Amino acid sequence: MDSEHSHFSHKKTHPRQLGISIDRWGRNLVACCPFHAPEESSLFFYDALGYWRYRCLQCGNEGDLMEFVIRSRFNGLDEESAKLEAAEFFGSNKDAAEDKELLNWKQLGGEKVKILEAFVSYCYWAAAKSATTAEFLEARGWTVGQAQLYGIGYYSGDPEPFYSYCLLQGIERHQVTFYLDNLELSREPRLTIPARNAKGVIHSVYGRTLDDAPNPYMSFASGPATIPFNIQSDIERPIIVEGFFDALTADLAGIPGVCSILYQELAESHLYKLKACGAESVTLLLRREENRRAQEYRVQRYLKMAEGLGLRMKSIVLPRNETVDKIVRKNGADQLLELIRRTEEDTVHTHRRSMLLQDIKENFDTAMNCPSNESVGYALHSFPKLTEMLDGIQSGCYFVSSHPYAYKSLLLSSFALDFLENNSSMKLIYIALETPRRQVFDRFVSMKAGLSILETRKQNESDEVNQAILNATKDLISDVKNNRLEIWEDDPTFDNQELLSILKDEQKNNSNLLVIVDGIDHLKISDHMDITDIHERRSSAMLDLYKALDIPIFLGGDLIEKDGSLVGPRAYLRDSDAIYWLEAKGGNLFLTVNSKRLGKNHVFEGSLIADPNSSRMKEE
Repeated sequence: MDSEHSHFSHKKTHPRQLGISIDRWGRNLVACCPFHAPEESSLFFYDALGYWRYRCLQCGNEGDLMEFVIRSRFNGLDEESAKLEAAEFFGSNKDAAEDKELLNWKQLGGEKVKILEAFVSYCYWAAAKSATTAEFLEARGWTVGQAQLYGIGYYSGDPEPFYSYCLLQGIERHQVTFYLDNLELSREPRLTIPARNAKGVIHSVYGRTLDDAPNPYMSFASGPATIPFNIQSDIERPIIVEGFFDALTADLAGIPGVCSILYQELAESHLYKLKACGAESVTLLLRREENRRAQEYRVQRYLKMAEGLGLRMKSIVLPRNETVDKIVRKNGADQLLELIRRTEEDTVHTHRRSMLLQDIKENFDTAMNCPSNESVGYALHSFPKLTEMLDGIQSGCYFVSSHPYAYKSLLLSSFALDFLENNSSMKLIYIALETPRRQVFDRFVSMKAGLSILETRKQNESDEVNQAILNATKDLISDVKNNRLEIWEDDPTFDNQELLSILKDEQKNNSNLLVIVDGIDHLKISDHMDITDIHERRSSAMLDLYKALDIPIFLGGDLIEKDGSLVGPRAYLRDSDAIYWLEAKGGNLFLTVNSKRLGKNHVFEGSLIADPNSSRMKEE
């Protein structure tokens, strides 16, 4: 019956024509269900498939608007009579040609929209038969019926059944592959989530894996990324969130005007489209990032964009490890709405003030929850006195130097292995700008095995030595496979801007990041051209890098010593949080750490010993 009269309910009919009491609920409409007793407000009207349908989340009754009228008003008549009565109820006087014209896909977006709607419809019905989909949704507090209010479906990863479905719809295979360009990119099962513009026309379909993969989302069809997900045509005070389920869960809970920027940077085009839909003010709900400084700068930029478009803005950074999805599922919509209600509209000034107040409170809470015998930063177990005096290696920019050919690379490598072996949550990126990556890896194997580099490069007569090399190699391979270690080397295009871009991406997936740059004097600088001195340019670039990432960064390079004092390059002495000076005297190694941050020289002075075979260092 649905296929025979779906055109009645596509555009020319609306739930408000049904003559029943209807309220707004998120982007959908809700009413009391007439199909079961006692009546409950569990009947949803939604347009997830491009036309209005109904579904009761209590009794499961569903269909299009024509079916609703037939079942609720003319249920006692035979099928044909009921159809005629329902058509008269809607006041339909158009002939079949007019109805067909109403469904002309060229008016709604062309052939691409036709393909996308077919894919969404196919996955929509497949979701009801998928046990894995039901399990995934249940884990997030959803039912399949609730998910289908938003057109969420299931794609098995096998495109052949969909190709067959399309042939029955008169759609050729080459048309599908042209518009669904990523259909065969991944063969793993996914949830499908359609995205529509403010007029209800579908423009993209996203797929989400049914597990917690690092990058769970992909787009089956390329579409405009500047249209907020779940955008609505009449929205005065939109609430902008970051994720798919942040928006969907909040909308399902009845919070009006929730849309998502899909984990992207908020752009002026997002705000412009919301303003075109009637927005007068926006509320921005952001997940808490580890790098608070960078997040604060971004929000200030967002505020300026909103101000330029004449939009008022509220910006709210959620507590650590909280998301809109979690808050609504745990505490309901009221808590989130109350948080928004009591938050004042933002300016750049008020935002800085609110972030400062949050930082003050967080610093106090963190300090009070940290036992006195624990280090705040990362531990260096082979350097216990240094760790104790610095209270661990914390976020900062640290310059490590020595006389030329005086073992600074060996010290950096010793630090690197110590970090890896004793800080399980950390990811280390070792950037070798003056040596090939293979040489760094050989050095790491040598140090872990306690052997010389020459011994690690060939088979030994001793099985014990070979086993030590094998074990060290396996450990390093495991660190690489577990995404705890990367070794980068220089190339002709590698410069400070590319370095910053890559590290920002790394930090999104690894908040506990530590970077060692060995050979900073070889780093190419593509900006700061107004600074003539190359050391000043590199130092400024590294300072920008540290401010953007707010992580521990070790820089290995050459300094100049005169009469027992470090005299240059002055840029590194001035900009670094601490200077690590390694010196060899009389066959002994001495390490001195001067800290600008702690306000004193010689925070640490101590002698080191190096393994006679591998040269791995530790405190004496």
